[in-house]
Amino acid sequence: MKTIIENQNQTNHKTVAGVIILTVGALLLINQLNLFFIPGWLFSWPMWLIAFGIYTGVKHNFRKPIWVIMIFLGVAFLFTENVADASRVVWPAGIIGAGLWMVLRHHKKADTDYPEKSV
Repeated sequence: MKTIIENQNQTNHKTVAGVIILTVGALLLINQLNLFFIPGWLFSWPMWLIAFGIYTGVKHNFRKPIWVIMIFLGVAFLFTENVADASRVVWPAGIIGAGLWMVLRHHKKADTDYPEKSV
C-alpha cells in the first residue's frame, strides 16, 4: 500500500518530466517558426546531458551524486565544443575536481561509519 508521500513524490517526477518535455517542444517550435534567435548550442547533445542531470537530481532529491556528474560532463562538453582551446583547461580541472571529491568524500564517510569506541 502506497503512502500519501510516495504518491506525491511520484506525481512530482511526472510533473517535472512533463515540464521538461513542454519546454523542449516549445523551444523546437519557436526555432522552426523563426520567431526569435535561439542559439544552436541550446539543442546540442551536451544540453541533453545537463537536462538529464537536472531531472535525475530532482527525481532523487539531489541525494545521489549522478546528477552532478551528468551536469559536469554536459558543461564540459559544451565548453569544449564552443570555446576555443577549452579542452586544455576543462578536462584537467575536471580530473582534479573528481579526485578532490573522492578524497574529501572518503574522509567524511569514514568518520561517520566508524565511531570511536570509548574504553
